[in-house]
Amino acid sequence: MSDVTPAFFSKEKQDLDAITRRIDPSLKFIQDLHPDATSCRTLLVDQNGEKRILKVRRISQNMWDDTYFHFEIDALRRVDERKLNNVTHIVKYYKDDEYEAVLKTYAQGTPCNRMDIDKLLLDPDFIKRLDALYLKLHLAGIAKINFLPRKIVISEDGELTLVDLSTCIVNTSYGVQRYAQEMKDDSNFITRLERRARRAARRAKKSAA
Repeated sequence: MSDVTPAFFSKEKQDLDAITRRIDPSLKFIQDLHPDATSCRTLLVDQNGEKRILKVRRISQNMWDDTYFHFEIDALRRVDERKLNNVTHIVKYYKDDEYEAVLKTYAQGTPCNRMDIDKLLLDPDFIKRLDALYLKLHLAGIAKINFLPRKIVISEDGELTLVDLSTCIVNTSYGVQRYAQEMKDDSNFITRLERRARRAARRAKKSAA
C-alpha cells in the first residue's frame, strides 16, 4: 500500500481514486457503488483491464465495523474453499495499520435495486432461483444472507449472483447454534416470499375471472 491518506468518505472522484491507489497502486478507480455507506467504501475498480470490487474499511475502535467486515472475509474464504458459483469470490486481501480491504470478483448484470423489486418478489421463478442460491450457501455452511436488492445481481440470462456477504456467518465449531438459527431465519424469509407470491397469483386470477 502507498502512504497517501485521502478523505475516506469523500464523494469526489480524485479522493476515491486516491483511496484506491492507497490500497493498491496497480488498481484504477471507476465508480462508487455504495455512496451512502457509513462504515466501508465499496468501489468498482480496474485491475489490469478486469473489473473488480474493492471493499475498504478504515481500521478504528468501532467493534461493529470490524465484526461485519470479518463476517464477509470468513464467508468469502468459505466460498473459495467450496468453489461455489453464483457468489462473488475473493481476489486479494490487504491490511496495514490504517486500512483493511478486500478485492472481489465483479458480476456482470443488473442489481435488483435497479429493477422493479416489488414485481420481482412476487415472481415465482425469481423466488425459486433465490431459494436455490440460499440453499447452495446453506449447504456450504453460510447463513444470515439478509436479502437486500443491491446485493443480488441478475445477468442477461437470468442467473443470480450474490455480491455482498457482509452479514453472512460461517458454520464453525464455535458457532453451530447461531448458524442454525440464522439458517432458519433465511429459510423463513423465502417461505414468506413464496406465500406472498401465491396469494398475489390467486388475487390476479380472481380479478381476471
